[in-house]
Order: sequence, then structure tokens, then C-alpha cells
Amino acid sequence: MILKGGTHITIKDIAEKAGCSIGTVDRVIHNRGRVSPALRNRISEIIRELDYKPNVNARVLASKRVLTLGILLPSFRKGEYWELPNLGIREAIICYEARGYRIHAIQYTFDKTETFFSSGMKLLSDGVDGIIMGPASYKESIRLIRNYFQQKIPFVLIDSDIYGVPSLSFIGKDPVQSGLTVAKLTHQVTRHIRGPKNLWAINLSKNLDQMYALLARESGFMSYFSDRILEEEYSFRTFEIEDRGSQKYIDEKMEELLSEGIPHAIYVTGSRVHKIASSLRKMKLDQKPLLIGHDLVQKNEAAVRDESIDFLIEEEARRQGYLAVESMIRSVINKEKVEKKQLMNMMIYTRENLPSDPSEQA
Repeated sequence: MILKGGTHITIKDIAEKAGCSIGTVDRVIHNRGRVSPALRNRISEIIRELDYKPNVNARVLASKRVLTLGILLPSFRKGEYWELPNLGIREAIICYEARGYRIHAIQYTFDKTETFFSSGMKLLSDGVDGIIMGPASYKESIRLIRNYFQQKIPFVLIDSDIYGVPSLSFIGKDPVQSGLTVAKLTHQVTRHIRGPKNLWAINLSKNLDQMYALLARESGFMSYFSDRILEEEYSFRTFEIEDRGSQKYIDEKMEELLSEGIPHAIYVTGSRVHKIASSLRKMKLDQKPLLIGHDLVQKNEAAVRDESIDFLIEEEARRQGYLAVESMIRSVINKEKVEKKQLMNMMIYTRENLPSDPSEQA
């Protein structure tokens, strides 16, 4: 059918009238994938009403170059870790659209395990072709993955892997290996100190129910010393601190902990290490503990520059987002085989080897 003025009816017109995604309309037209019966009936009625006739040449092209992509990642504020993979995702979408692909991204963020699961399920009814997700808790992640597997929706995990799940690919770094690396670095720096060495691991998170990667890093950190029978040389304490958004709360918590004694080294298992660095600066300790954390976010970079953070572990978070989109395009559109694990490089930053310009972060 042609509208007045010579405009052809398109899938986009149908999607707008039905209040759904282009991908969902495409699924109904080609009778593939999962669409709720009510939505399928509404789309079919609109197709009949508009007398839609697909253009064969356009359909052949679209089947090769159109992707409806679901994105399920934790919520974040500017300057926080999850901004980095999101930037990588946007860069990839812009890059591939310039090459002639059409990518319709549907994104949900979550700050609780309940919203993680409900948003992940909603992506199924949105008719996505594939999903990029950062796992929350183990239990809720498995519940979602079960549904994606049953509906034959491919998914890519970034940042944290879950052993044995049928993902299209995992893109990131094994968190246990990250913890092992930090432990070896800590041991090399502190082993010449006479007497017992005191080490702290701090899991600092805005949601203590979503610490899958942080706990895995802590596990790797501890196992390094256990495997090498070094427990007699070191004593260990682990703390879980909820980031309530207030630096004052963290300052008070650190002051309370340090009143019992100052450790030789502190390992912060995530990207909020700059908040611990800020507390230590304010306390003006006679001897500052070695401080190690993760991720080249702006505040962490600033703290490395003034040496309140000694070592920063970076695992190419921005590149993870880019590769996740690229992997979906390669698999879903180009029908290529994608590597099951795409492990990122691990870079250890100090003041001396930071990028000279923050815009060089990648």
C-alpha cells in the first residue's frame, strides 16, 4: 500500500502504530521468535488494516542488516564504572550504523535484583534479537538465562562470567584471576616487611546483594596466599561496606575500622576505591597503607595521579561494551562463529604510566 504523497508503508509505520519495536513487527511478519498473543494479534490487525505488502528487495537487505538489541546493565552516575561499557556500546552502534547496519537498542538499567529480573524478562516481550547483560546476583541471573535459553535468544555476558551457562560469549576478565594478580602484586611489595603483615579486602558496593564479581576477586586474592602456604606471614580481614552515596558515611566507617589498627595494604575489590583513598587522605595517617583497586574511572585516575591510590587494575571496560555489540552483529546478522570467551587485557596503572589525557581511556 502507498500513502497519500507516494509514501510506502514500512515496518516502522506498523511498529509506531502498534506501540512496539521494529524487531517485534519483523518477528510477526516472518513468524519467528516469541511475541505475546495479544501483541501478535494487534500487529496482524494493523498489517491488514494498512494493507502492508513487504518490498522483497528491502526485506532481503533488512534481514541482513537490522538488529534489535536488548541491553541490561546496572544503573550508574556519570564517572562511575558502568558508564565505560555503555560508552563502548554507543561507539559500536554508531560505528556499525555508519557501515549500513540498522541497530535498534532497547536498554534497561537496574539497581536491585528485583528490577534486574523484571527488566530482563521485559526484553523478551520487546522482541529483541539478542541481549547484552551484566549479571547481578547468581540466582536471578540463572533465572533469566533459563528463559533466554528456552526462547533461543542469544546473550552476551560482560564484566562477570557465570561458569557453565550457555552464553553466546563472555567478554571481560576472570575475576578470580584478577584477585590472584592483585594478591601477587601485594605480596611482592610487602613481603620484605618484618613480622606479620596485615591485609584488608574491602567490598564497597551500593548494593551488597550484587557483589558477584567483587566476591570472586576476593576469593582469588585469598587463594593466592593459601595456595602458597603464606597464611603464617599474613593476617586477613574482609569488610563489606554499603556505599550510600555519602562520602561522610565512608569516612566515619574507615575511621572506626582504622581505630583498631592500620593495615599494611588495602585491596578494594571494585571501582569505588577512590572513596577509600579520600578517607585515608583526610585521616593523615603516619604511614599510609598500600592501596589497590580497579578501573580507570576519572576519580580513580585523579587519585592515582596524587598517589593516594598506588596501583589501579584496568580490564578494558569500554572495549567490553564495543565487543559485545560487535559479537551480536557477527553472530545474529552475519552468522559467524563467535569466541566463547573474549578475555580482556589486564593493565596495571601507577602515576608513572597513566594516559596523559583522560580522553585516551579506552
